[in-house]
Amino acid sequence: MDTNGWNDSGHNFLNTIDGFLLEGRQGTLAAIVKGHCVRSAHAGNKAANESPGIENEGNFMTHKMGVAQWNSLVDLCASLCSTYNINPDNIKGHRDFKATDCPGDWLYSQLPRLRKAVGEKLAPPTTPLKKGSRVLKVKDVQLYLKAWGFNPGVIDGIFGANTEAAVSAFQKSKGLTVDGVVEAKTWKYLITSPPPEPLPSEALILIDACKSYKGLSEQNEALEWLQGEISKPIMDEFTKRWRNQSSPVAVQPQPLTLVNVCKYYGDLSDQNEALEWLQGQISKAVLVQFAQKWRN
Repeated sequence: MDTNGWNDSGHNFLNTIDGFLLEGRQGTLAAIVKGHCVRSAHAGNKAANESPGIENEGNFMTHKMGVAQWNSLVDLCASLCSTYNINPDNIKGHRDFKATDCPGDWLYSQLPRLRKAVGEKLAPPTTPLKKGSRVLKVKDVQLYLKAWGFNPGVIDGIFGANTEAAVSAFQKSKGLTVDGVVEAKTWKYLITSPPPEPLPSEALILIDACKSYKGLSEQNEALEWLQGEISKPIMDEFTKRWRNQSSPVAVQPQPLTLVNVCKYYGDLSDQNEALEWLQGQISKAVLVQFAQKWRN
């Protein structure tokens, strides 16, 4: 994080040896519930970093993943595939994007098995699920109902009265036939996430940008883009304030660039006042776009 200027760790999730799932990059969970993905830095490939990345604890060159960790990986991949409408066949390993040993020879060899397990988990029940059903798929139904905001009672894999009532309420909300039975159509609606909501974005404070500046190419590109959105009169006035000039001088120095502002920022009061003034001259929409470019 300190060296690369990252906003939190490189991956979106960490799956521990004991099967505990931890959030990695900040904001990942908040984005997922809205159908979005926080760009990470797990793959060493910009295109691949647009998709959620999972780090699995352990060295899997030869070590084999235990049952708890494997099951949590399957559950997480199924949830992500459902949320983002990703075909399980598109589950990839790190070495598919970059020359690396990751995720290890053994785990990489298990990707076909992982794709198959996730596909089976997302597949509709072979027979309709209804009150009295006691199969593993019922637990999945209960988990999906809970995620949608319908209370199925205890998550126990038993299709009881509470689960039946929750299924009926869900079916009614989707305009489906209300019979409390989970067949292929109800299942399809259950595993399909709600339409993405706009992801809230926050404008980046220019002083904070200067403080976290590491000279990275992405940061320079964001600063150059921002400067292109600022009119010359505003940049001229900002330059005067930054250099603490109350009146024109006989020989004008070279034009100030935002890249150099960050490069030579020293947390001085005059500098901070100038940056605060500049921030007030830029629209929030532009600052939001700048924040997105900076954080990418």
